Amino acid sequence: MPYLKICGIRSQEDYETVREYSADYVGFIFADSKRRVSPIDVSKWIEPHHQMKHVGVFVNPDLTEIEETLSHVKLDVIQLHGDESNSFISEVRRNVNIEIWKALAHGEGTLRQLDEYDHVVDGFVIDTKVKGKWGGTGIKFDWNAIPAYTKKAVEMDKDCFIAGGITPSNIEECLLFNPMGIDLSSGIEENDRKSPQLINDLIERMNV
Repeated sequence: MPYLKICGIRSQEDYETVREYSADYVGFIFADSKRRVSPIDVSKWIEPHHQMKHVGVFVNPDLTEIEETLSHVKLDVIQLHGDESNSFISEVRRNVNIEIWKALAHGEGTLRQLDEYDHVVDGFVIDTKVKGKWGGTGIKFDWNAIPAYTKKAVEMDKDCFIAGGITPSNIEECLLFNPMGIDLSSGIEENDRKSPQLINDLIERMNV
């Protein structure tokens, strides 16, 4: 079964819901988004020693923003979701001793981009390209591309998560392409909150 990352946690209730279902990774958005949360609030919700790994999502941050966030929240992974350069990511790596993932929009040249970031990141998130959006659109891309991303990531010894439009109703189709990990947010929400029923449905279908 692929790794499960549930992103866009907005409240302690969301966090406890995801913790109950033992996702592998749980994500908090520290960038401009309707799901944006403050590091101080997140510090009150999380259990630092829980088996779930905590991911902080940033879009074109500066190093000070990342360090300030880490002064409040113990993260396991920094996910960079903008157009951050190799030199900036290298600077982050020199100053912050945790995993770094790079989110990339699916497109004709995305496989080549993986090579460009090979020496500075530990993993990738492949999301749908939507003009004016950095992610979180809830729109799927052509999943026929998943095997190529997975093959490339394995060759590079990196993690690779597939995001964009995954829901309980289409997870079985997604799994046919053998993703290494999946990343969901809106697909398991009702009324802007993480839904225990939808998460349960998702996990049941993943375990079939």
